[in-house]
Amino acid sequence: MLGNPNENKSNFGMIATGSEFIFIKLVKGGTPKYGTSKVFSMCNPGNDLYDVLKILKKLIQIASV
Repeated sequence: MLGNPNENKSNFGMIATGSEFIFIKLVKGGTPKYGTSKVFSMCNPGNDLYDVLKILKKLIQIASV
């Protein structure tokens, strides 16, 4: 994420273990700052898969602008 040459936009990433997902945001500046989301788990009774898909859809929309 730090190697991305586009410094004007925030960078987004996702860590997936197969049953758990965490989203990461990097804001570049003087000191790079990372932010992380809550852990979305497929093992939760509510099954967070729909939330993960909504976030991915939003990130795709942001990337296409």
